[in-house]
Amino acid sequence: MVIAEGAVRFAGAGAPRPTGYAPVNTRRLAGAGAPRPTGYAPVNTRRPEAAWTNSLGYRDNEHPLAKPPGLRRALVLGDSFTWGARIEFEDAYPRRLERGLARHRGESWEVISLARSGMNTVEEAEQLASEGLAYDPDVVVLGYCLNDSEDENAAEARRARDWEEMRRERRSGGDGLLDRSALFRLVKRRVWATVENRRRIAAYRSMYVPDYPGWIAGQKALRTMAGLCRARTVPFLVLIFPLFGNAMDEGYPFTAIHAAVARAATDAGARVVDLLPAYRGLKSDLLVVDGPNDEHPNEIAHRIAADVLLSALDDALPPPARRAPPAAGSGFPARARPSPAGVP
Repeated sequence: MVIAEGAVRFAGAGAPRPTGYAPVNTRRLAGAGAPRPTGYAPVNTRRPEAAWTNSLGYRDNEHPLAKPPGLRRALVLGDSFTWGARIEFEDAYPRRLERGLARHRGESWEVISLARSGMNTVEEAEQLASEGLAYDPDVVVLGYCLNDSEDENAAEARRARDWEEMRRERRSGGDGLLDRSALFRLVKRRVWATVENRRRIAAYRSMYVPDYPGWIAGQKALRTMAGLCRARTVPFLVLIFPLFGNAMDEGYPFTAIHAAVARAATDAGARVVDLLPAYRGLKSDLLVVDGPNDEHPNEIAHRIAADVLLSALDDALPPPARRAPPAAGSGFPARARPSPAGVP
């Protein structure tokens, strides 16, 4: 028992501080003059520039409403997954998409992001009508997170409050004698995580039953957005993110929800880009900001999302007048799935 307690304490002592960037294997990169290899090193340890916002409060550059001649625009809507929580501004997928479109298509592009944390589909439809279309976009992309169908009384909202309460309790360390034991706390956390995951799965599934008000409203919002884009002959893409708190394997519990969202978006007239296949088989802890404490997609997950979206836009947009050859080391080839190990 004493040995087990000591092993648990030792294992936690060297845990790296989360930065929003996943560790990658750099053993093959170590050479003369390189630091002594440990097997893993962070891609980027800079603190994310979370405060970067423009005059309208969006995490984006300034954009005039009038589109300059010769410039093409992509409008991106979404919540904190699209905002790029806890990663660098330039690493969020809207910014990567802007660079990729210009490089891949040999055209002048800018991506306008109107993402805000906490947005849902109904709010995004209103935002598209009142604000987004004024930028005269050539394509509209909706970054869809699976909690976008929740309403004020959602089971997921209640679960989130319980989650935060449990996190506060865990940070406090507890007051009992057993709470002083690292081994006891480890077992306690794992039992809690198992119970919490079951509640989480049930909560998300409850938000997609046919008569759930938030899902009914969300489907109507998808039809509204698709109709607005269709009236202007603008392609509308729905980019579906998975929930990274669960393993990206065949046991992923929300596949049916992805299918329901895809059907609703397709029926509305949107093009669907489901990101789940691109993440299949990858370790989920290499795709999130901070394990169970923050399941937002990290830099690697955003990089993959941008690459998949860039390939999908090949089918949605008319062929470019000219296609520039990709610059060496500037990104991934179209339709290629990057690996998290050794990501450039």
